[in-house]
Amino acid sequence: MDLIKIGKYIAEKRKALGLTQKQLAEKLNMSDKSVSKWERGICLPDVSIYMELCSILRISINEFLAGEDIGAENVIEKSDSNLIQITKESKKKQKNLKTILAVVTVFAVIVSAILGTLFFHKLIQPKNYITAVDQTSTEMKTAELLSGTDGAYLFHYFTKDEFKTLTIYVSEYQSGTLISKSKVADLDYDGIDSPSRGVIAVVPDFESFKVKLIVADDYAKYSTDFPILGQ
Repeated sequence: MDLIKIGKYIAEKRKALGLTQKQLAEKLNMSDKSVSKWERGICLPDVSIYMELCSILRISINEFLAGEDIGAENVIEKSDSNLIQITKESKKKQKNLKTILAVVTVFAVIVSAILGTLFFHKLIQPKNYITAVDQTSTEMKTAELLSGTDGAYLFHYFTKDEFKTLTIYVSEYQSGTLISKSKVADLDYDGIDSPSRGVIAVVPDFESFKVKLIVADDYAKYSTDFPILGQ
């Protein structure tokens, strides 16, 4: 997310309502220094006040995360983009943190211990795997705000194999027994390099008996809906 753009958007909406930084801060039970930091693009507000801030500024959560007004015709597309973006940024933050920790570790442990650890992880790490984003993380809480009352499920996938097609299936189990399995998505990478990692978002809509599936990597984004539960 573009912190500078979001900060300018907060300032624009605040001024349009005739509020000072101090007045906005008081409505949120925070200091005007916090509001100043947001508007200068130094940091974002805590996810716990996203909805309250958006309500005060009279904007949607999607507009807040995009840092701009969004027309009705672009709401769904922007929501999908925001959902994928916060997941990718979560992974980037984790990667940066791991890099910092690795540098510190070089000065804290002996070389043999480092080599032993790296060798061990290389042996046990699977070639292709998928991990769920922590349900208590800031990224998941933000995704839940974006997706509404039915929530969302975010995953990172990793692969060391080259492939031409990524196929996603939905499977139904009853009492641990596979009842049905059907294909819901085919992503074609024929003629181009297949990605080594990507993001999968699953957003249920139980009222409409359907699920939105979003798959994104460094090259493209794919989105589709499929029915669930049966009406």
